[in-house]
Amino acid sequence: MSTDTLHRQSAPLDNRLKLCASFVREGTRLADVGTDHAYLPVYLARRGRILSAVACDVRQGPLNNAKTNIIRFGVENVVSTLLSDGLDKVDPDDALDIVMAGMGGELIAEIIGRTQWLYDNSRRLILQPMTRAGTLRSFLCAGGFSIEQERACISGGKCYSVMLCSYDGIIRECSSRFEYIGMLDEDSSPEAAAYIDMVKGKLRRKINGLRQSGKDGEAEYYQGIYETLGSKV
Repeated sequence: MSTDTLHRQSAPLDNRLKLCASFVREGTRLADVGTDHAYLPVYLARRGRILSAVACDVRQGPLNNAKTNIIRFGVENVVSTLLSDGLDKVDPDDALDIVMAGMGGELIAEIIGRTQWLYDNSRRLILQPMTRAGTLRSFLCAGGFSIEQERACISGGKCYSVMLCSYDGIIRECSSRFEYIGMLDEDSSPEAAAYIDMVKGKLRRKINGLRQSGKDGEAEYYQGIYETLGSKV
């Protein structure tokens, strides 16, 4: 089998995007926001998992990369590209499952907040924040979105969380523990345990820095949060 044939079999996915892909429903219409190389929709299209996909990006350069891969892997009949800031130009009929991966939690929250057609329980949001995951969880709780599942993975030596969400209109309280680690449980998987350890490490450094700066009140506040995660500094 030639190298070209091998390359055409599937697009390369790291563990982070593989976890996102695992949440996508069979036979759905997918929107991949911030698609970059379109690896995720190409991967799903090659496996016959999706009816269609629109690969979106706010920049033309990544879309050119996406188009190259769509042609390279022969999925032009399933995957199209769209220059769009978030979901602004996406037809709602083309987006029953929406992946937003590889961007900050604040940006994901902003995109959701301005896209009113996402407030519909037939949609599924698959969200993978690179930063500010707590900000995103708080936004979802306050905005009537349910985090139905959350799983962690390790990719490139770093820990990530992926959330499967839908809108149900129920406003939820977001505890400090939930804000920081969501639905993850350190006993559920080694990846979840590693993610929680990462969060604890960041908190521990923050607490120590505050104490060294003489900000004992703030340090005690974050110490309380740390202890809800199951350990003490």
